[in-house]
Amino acid sequence: MRLPVCNFDIESDMLCPNCQAKLDRGEITEFDIQFSKWLLEKEKQYPSLESLVLRKAARTGTNLILVVNKKNKDTLLADEALVQEMTQEYGEPIIVEGAPKLRRIVREFIAPANEVGVNSLWSADGTKENIVMLREEDRERIKYNKDELREIISAIMGESVLFEYQEDRRHLKEEIEKPDEFDEKMKEIGERRF
Repeated sequence: MRLPVCNFDIESDMLCPNCQAKLDRGEITEFDIQFSKWLLEKEKQYPSLESLVLRKAARTGTNLILVVNKKNKDTLLADEALVQEMTQEYGEPIIVEGAPKLRRIVREFIAPANEVGVNSLWSADGTKENIVMLREEDRERIKYNKDELREIISAIMGESVLFEYQEDRRHLKEEIEKPDEFDEKMKEIGERRF
C-alpha cells in the first residue's frame, strides 16, 4: 500500500523531513496522516488494501473524500465490510480515481449537466481561486448544491473552487448597479455646496 505519508512515519508517529516539508507546504494534511494510519491498521484485516495507492484523503461534512490511483476505486468498493467501517468512522466515501483535473472532476459531480465555464483567479499573495459557472436550468439536475460542490471539489483539488449559477451572477450585477443611498446623499450634499 502506498500512502500520502511514509509508512515508517505512521508507525513511528513522527514525520520524516520530507513528509514534514509536504505538510508545511500544504501538499498533505493532518487528515491525510490520520486516515493513512487508520488504513494501515486495516491492511491486516483487508488484504486487498495491499495494492491500494492513496493520493489524498479529506473530510467534508458527512463525506470522506479519497483520491486514489486508477483501478483502485474498485479495490476499495469491492469489500463491503471495509466500506461500512469507513462510512461509520469518517462518513460516506466519495472516491475519485487518478490525478484530479478540475474540469474532469467538476463534470463527474454535476453530470448530466455541463459547466458553462471555469476561470482561475490569482490573488496578489499567490493563492489561486477557481470559479465554475453553471447554467440556471441545470440547478435541479445537479445532485449537490453549490456549497456542497465547493466543499467537495475544493477538498479533492486542494485549492479553492467556487460555484455560481448564471442567474445568481445576474442578480449580483443588478445589486451592484443599483445606486447606493449613501453615495446618492453624498452627491446631493456635494451639489448643494456649489
